[in-house]
Amino acid sequence: MCIKGELWDDDSTRTEERDMRVLVTGAAGVLGRLVTSALQDESEYSLRLTDIAAFETPHEYVEADLARAEQVQGLCQGIEQVLHIAAIHPWKQYTAEQYLDCNVKGTHNLVQEAAGARVQRLIYTSSIAAMGYQVEPDTPFPFDEQKPCRPVEDIYSLSKYVGEQCCELLRFREGLDYVALRPGTFIPREEEDPVFGLGLLGTVVHATDVAAAHVLALQSDVVNEAIIITAGNPFSRDDGPALLSDARSVILKYYPEAEALEDEGIELPKRIAPCYRIEKARRLLAYEPQFTFERWLAGKLS
Repeated sequence: MCIKGELWDDDSTRTEERDMRVLVTGAAGVLGRLVTSALQDESEYSLRLTDIAAFETPHEYVEADLARAEQVQGLCQGIEQVLHIAAIHPWKQYTAEQYLDCNVKGTHNLVQEAAGARVQRLIYTSSIAAMGYQVEPDTPFPFDEQKPCRPVEDIYSLSKYVGEQCCELLRFREGLDYVALRPGTFIPREEEDPVFGLGLLGTVVHATDVAAAHVLALQSDVVNEAIIITAGNPFSRDDGPALLSDARSVILKYYPEAEALEDEGIELPKRIAPCYRIEKARRLLAYEPQFTFERWLAGKLS
């Protein structure tokens, strides 16, 4: 384990009025960098960053493989809140063993360490994948957090669900408070890409909105909740059946101007499934996505 700087003592201070001490895992990744950048603009945080990959940063940095328990020891020493972002995603090809090592074993080790260090709260970057994507007769649609978790599609989905259960296990056994954020797909794409724009009505969310949700969660007093983070949409449960068979009509009901996209050769989807409601994120975190379908559509038609 490579350490830059000294680990904080429990009673240490960095300023006369002590900052909140926050650990960010996966700090070298796309989301980790965005979250770190957002937090360093806030004066009340002192950051400790960790990742399996070395990178340059002005903050305290610990190089560690979270799947190796000995490298996680002491990582939460002096920490008040943890943003556990580290994970591998199906943007690239990984083996089942890699998913289990990083997303399951790494999460279990980190959550257990956080509980032992008595951190105030852990914010876990889960995924909408933890719920599974199947639209079933007993599941109201569009989905909200009440959807039963049935992550049967792939090992990634399962690994994110197990990560949430690791948090729940340590809440039950050790009293660890946590929040599980469930972002949609934030693969970096060109914003002009119709796949990105139309996807904002379903699973796609911009990475900066996901980062903003993490900061809002850190600033909130929410505990022991799972919260969906997507770009949002105006769809109601009454729209559910049509979203599964004639999504074009639903889109044009709310956005009649979207018909002009077809003149540009952009086909409106026949089906939008899955898609999600973000009322809980709005209510508990005051989350309001900036990269929405409305914004994308206005840009395309301007």
